[in-house]
Amino acid sequence: MNPSFLGDSYDLVKRFFCFELRDLGYKVVADPMFTGEWKGRERDFFSLIGITMDATVSLPSARTALFVDPDTGVRYKSSPKHVSFDQLAQEASRHALVFSFDQSFSRQAKPVEAMKRKLSALTDRSCYAMYYDSHARFLFISKQGKILRELRAHFVALGLPTERFLEGDAES
Repeated sequence: MNPSFLGDSYDLVKRFFCFELRDLGYKVVADPMFTGEWKGRERDFFSLIGITMDATVSLPSARTALFVDPDTGVRYKSSPKHVSFDQLAQEASRHALVFSFDQSFSRQAKPVEAMKRKLSALTDRSCYAMYYDSHARFLFISKQGKILRELRAHFVALGLPTERFLEGDAES
């Protein structure tokens, strides 16, 4: 997360997901992947998305949801602006649910095909995964399919259209 993006519309979607997960009984923690010069404004980010700043480090728990916020998104290799599939799969072993902002899509590629490839990369790592597909794309990951099914049902019950969700199932 770069301070130049603080307060954009993506942050409002992040806040929505953090609040909904908290309402579902998750302790939401964050890895903000800070980049740029924050000059002591890190607390502003946490306040905006609705979690406490001390929620950056957490012991693994059956009811934690880790929010990972790279500047750009998800890809095979990590960088200061990207989180890797391996990192997400590793975190899914530590937390009940992991979710990440993902705007890492080529302008030439068809987004649905790119999302399917990314979901497949996670199923290859024994994870269940689901995209929320909108102007702000978010990737949700868990080692338990039931968690994602319940989460999707919750979002649909709130009024989000079912066609906004694209799912991938873990391979045995």
